[in-house]
Amino acid sequence: MGFSYLMPSVRAVLTRDVDGVDLGIISIAPPAKAGSVINAPPNVLEVLIKRGVASLLDEDRVGSEEILKRVWLENRAPSELRELPRDFYIRARLSMVSGDQKSVRIYAQQLRELAQLRLRKILTLIAVNPPGIADSRDFLDKLTIEEEELVKSIAPLIKEFLNAVVGLQ
Repeated sequence: MGFSYLMPSVRAVLTRDVDGVDLGIISIAPPAKAGSVINAPPNVLEVLIKRGVASLLDEDRVGSEEILKRVWLENRAPSELRELPRDFYIRARLSMVSGDQKSVRIYAQQLRELAQLRLRKILTLIAVNPPGIADSRDFLDKLTIEEEELVKSIAPLIKEFLNAVVGLQ
């Protein structure tokens, strides 16, 4: 399941003057000055960050401490799913792109822990009420883009499974 078509553009700032960047999907026409704010799809922005051409805006960065705080909050309420910003995982992934290898590994482990913790909660909630939870705006508003797409794709399968096991159609 690919999520890239769901991802909104992300704001970033150019870190240096560029004569022009052409990545096929997006072009930055010359001249572009350092400090200019651009909007780009996450996969394109990842390339620009790795090349040292752009970085996330400070207010859009998700630091390690933010991820640890979210893990702590999720662990505090084992049966309740906390709200995450819709683009949280996107911004978190982009925030770690420019780090050194050790910090990226630690950061990725923390992000994986948060995603797995939330996935357990989401799957439990869907197993209890597959049709209702997938249509509940209150529930869906707590999810990231990726999580919502996952819920919409697996809730019908879980409902079908439960109906087959019980013998209902």
